[in-house]
Amino acid sequence: MKTKILLSLVFAMTLQCFAKNDLQPYQKAAIATRFASEVKYNFAGYDKFAQNYDSICRAILPSLIATQSDEEFNKKLQLFAGMLKDGHTCIVTNEDVTFAPISQKRIGDRVFVTKVYSDEYTQKGVTRGTELIAIDDIPVIEYGKKYVVPYVPSSTPQWSETYPFSSVVLTLGGRGVPVKLTFRNADGKTIDITDSRQSPWSAVSPDLSVKFDSLPGNIGLLRIPSFMSDYFDPEALAEIYKQKILPTDGLIVDIRDNTGGNSSMGQFIMMLLATDMIPQASWETPEYVAAFASWGRKMQPRIERNDSVPPYCLALPNEITKYDKPIVLLVNSSTFSAAEDFTVLFRNAGRGKIIGTPTGGSTGNPISIDLGWGYSGRICTRHERLADGTEFIGIGIQPDIVVEETESVITGKDNVIEEALKLLN
Repeated sequence: MKTKILLSLVFAMTLQCFAKNDLQPYQKAAIATRFASEVKYNFAGYDKFAQNYDSICRAILPSLIATQSDEEFNKKLQLFAGMLKDGHTCIVTNEDVTFAPISQKRIGDRVFVTKVYSDEYTQKGVTRGTELIAIDDIPVIEYGKKYVVPYVPSSTPQWSETYPFSSVVLTLGGRGVPVKLTFRNADGKTIDITDSRQSPWSAVSPDLSVKFDSLPGNIGLLRIPSFMSDYFDPEALAEIYKQKILPTDGLIVDIRDNTGGNSSMGQFIMMLLATDMIPQASWETPEYVAAFASWGRKMQPRIERNDSVPPYCLALPNEITKYDKPIVLLVNSSTFSAAEDFTVLFRNAGRGKIIGTPTGGSTGNPISIDLGWGYSGRICTRHERLADGTEFIGIGIQPDIVVEETESVITGKDNVIEEALKLLN
């Protein structure tokens, strides 16, 4: 069974504030060339990459070696990895970083606070729905595009336009390095807060557990904010299925802003909700054979056939009752990685309509490689498609009904959920 962990916070490590210049030229060269070499043998999209990555490495190596600080080297290194245009392929470091104690979400060209983890912020008037308008006196969208987006690995434009503004990456920086945040509340009042970036990670951990709510018309709403194993309890979900989902007349499954985790968690849910065998497409991974290389053969992808997945109602008919009511799946541009794997299973099963905006377009079992001196690389190793062969890597899974999120998802009735209710009712 495929296991794929995406720690969305890993991507946040692309933005550091280094005050030192400890790396020697030979170390910088070793880090970059090791990554380029591993890309050649492990990157699932290498045959689709239009340029020769080794040549790119040789071309930029002099400028990497000549960097005047570790910070400058790190930024150039992120841009080097970002050339591959893959959301699971990046270079990270183990520097001590943190972020402002808020979470936020981009709606159109505005960014709104979704949760506050600091009494100081709350006392100054920052609450859910407060707009974040500037960072270090730069308009927030402009700031993000200049200082954040270029350093976040991405497979699609929609991921680059949403995730960097809707995650901790937006305010991330070296611990102790101050950042000025400017907010505007509903009354038009401006609030300035200079945050010293001292927040401990544990103090700002959101609740990402699965939740169930009942909506009008006997419709259930199953929110799955993460497929990370730490937040996912299969036994608790099975109990929700038996006690709460089965009695409903329809179900909305919401995986918007779910950036992934363990794909087996999503498969577990889909095996509960499917009513028939779930077809799957074959997948590809790079395969290097030394003897073939000696004969001048090019490296070819290895193709693995995926068997159809039997739902529990067929595999365990005496234990699991079939749920054959209509289902709607909600996705957006921050539906990513293992959450996209779930979306693939949902569409392959033909279980219902998908509503929202195209997903992030990146899923593929990243391998982690130690590059030395506190650096490590993550490289996508697997290329997948929908069961009918449709490509979604670098594109995103297209919803059946496109519904753009409005401010209502934060401040009022969620317009996407309302659209799903209309469809089900």
